[in-house]
Amino acid sequence: MNRYDEKNNNNKINNINDQENTVVNQEQENKHENKAEISHEQENINVQEIKNDQDSTATTAQTQDALETQDASETTGSQEENTEAAKGEIAEAESVEVKHDEKSINKKKKESFISRILKDRSFKYGSNSIILIVTVCAIAVLVNVIIGFTDVKWDLTPNKLYSISDETEKILESLEKEVIIYGLFDETKIGNNEFVELLKHYDKYPKVTVKYVDPDKNPGILKEIDPYETLTDINKNSFIVKCGNRLKGLDSYDLYSTQFDQTTFQIRVTGSIAEQSFTGAIKYVTADYTPTIYFTTGHDEKEVDDDFSILKQQLMNNNYDVKPINLVTVEKVPEDASVIVVASPQKDLTQSEKDKLEEFLKNGGKAIFMFDYLEMDPQFPQFESLLMEYNVSLNYDKVKENDERRHLPQDQYVVLTNVKGGTLLSNDYSLLLVDSRSLNILKNEKEWIEVTPLAQTSNLAVGERVDKTKGGDIEGPLNLAVAVEHKGWSKISKIAVIGNSRFIEDDARDYFGPYFNNGIVFFLDTVNWMQDKKNEVTIAPKYYKYQYLNITAKQATYMGILVVIILPLIILAAGLVVFLRRRHL
Repeated sequence: MNRYDEKNNNNKINNINDQENTVVNQEQENKHENKAEISHEQENINVQEIKNDQDSTATTAQTQDALETQDASETTGSQEENTEAAKGEIAEAESVEVKHDEKSINKKKKESFISRILKDRSFKYGSNSIILIVTVCAIAVLVNVIIGFTDVKWDLTPNKLYSISDETEKILESLEKEVIIYGLFDETKIGNNEFVELLKHYDKYPKVTVKYVDPDKNPGILKEIDPYETLTDINKNSFIVKCGNRLKGLDSYDLYSTQFDQTTFQIRVTGSIAEQSFTGAIKYVTADYTPTIYFTTGHDEKEVDDDFSILKQQLMNNNYDVKPINLVTVEKVPEDASVIVVASPQKDLTQSEKDKLEEFLKNGGKAIFMFDYLEMDPQFPQFESLLMEYNVSLNYDKVKENDERRHLPQDQYVVLTNVKGGTLLSNDYSLLLVDSRSLNILKNEKEWIEVTPLAQTSNLAVGERVDKTKGGDIEGPLNLAVAVEHKGWSKISKIAVIGNSRFIEDDARDYFGPYFNNGIVFFLDTVNWMQDKKNEVTIAPKYYKYQYLNITAKQATYMGILVVIILPLIILAAGLVVFLRRRHL
């Protein structure tokens, strides 16, 4: 090949390279133009790729044709190889740049889409709601977890059925002996028994331990707990309170307050006395001595088991034994008698009975006399003679209260009186006394006898005499209850005289409500005063409170309209307003 041909070939190659450079420059210019409009970049790139492929194909074909027509030398072959390598590098660079541009465009599109979402106001409100919901749920879960670990519970019952009173806490804090409370239950089947929840509070104190044992799985456990078989009526599902060798058994009848319903002839549960029973049992087993209270019989008195069963249970819960006694059948008052109670006698004492009582009182005995108003006006000369030793006498009347603030509406014979405990009793009490008789404090004062009025009427009250022939009404204020200390004998004797017994009868519970509880506590406080238990605490029973919603037919109609129509419309309207507002955000 001559120089002319070689030169001509070089010129052709240079022309081809110039054409390729022109194409590359044109592509770069197109790319810069495409960047000005991001939304149409992908389409332009695709078009440009097709054009580039066509140009590249045409250029390559021309180059190959030109080279095939020449008789290339070794130098020309080398230049062609260099040209091919250059074209490959250019094509590879173009491919990398195109891919980079595609990724850049896609990334910008994604960023633009996310930016629009984040800037959208509805998204902001929605995300705030989601964050709030998640936060509230997280807090609720956290609180529940904390409470679950700490075993914190709140007693929301009106009468605090699952909690212990301050009085019980004082007793448990002052214990000096170890006490074990056995629950004869299958521990896996106890569940949320209300007594179990209550006993958890007892178990928190260092001197009290609560255990649950199943007699079916461990038949010898009762023998182990009570080796001397002092408890004869304890079965499964009962409780045993033990301290040393002293035991006290409690069954379901000892834990519930019940009443016989005369309309259905069934016994219904009216409240819980579990706290009183458990605390009383603890006092009983830890005490070195248990006083005995005797209720007299033989004078048509009210029966302790029939008329005062609630009072009896409360006395036993406060570490007192309760027994009946007929003074006619005994030679003297038993040595273990701490208090004699005469509850609403209809007949007078015999001389023998009076002598036995006098002997008992002169040796430091204590007694409580309760005399109800009686229509037949029986006279009690023997009782009168006995009471005169304490500067007290009976009036044969019926108390009528004329102060509207001191009696029930439309019943002036149901007297509301306040008991002033003073230095004798631990508390003051408001009592309702029905059909009471009044008492006289005799004027022949004796320095060894101290009479303290406990309950009185207002100045407007009168005592209507049963026998009108014996005079007019007795003017108030009238004494309804007195306490007397007799220090004239070798030992101090104490008595209490009350012109009423109905305030602590079982039937009074439904009529008097909290006043009945006050009466029970007042009686217990009086007994404790006689036993010199000045710091003794008394626990009142906890009765169930049933709250009824009484509505008329008209009110029921209004409530139906409110619930079925008005409230749904309000909710629908509120939802519609929220929807429309968010729609235009």
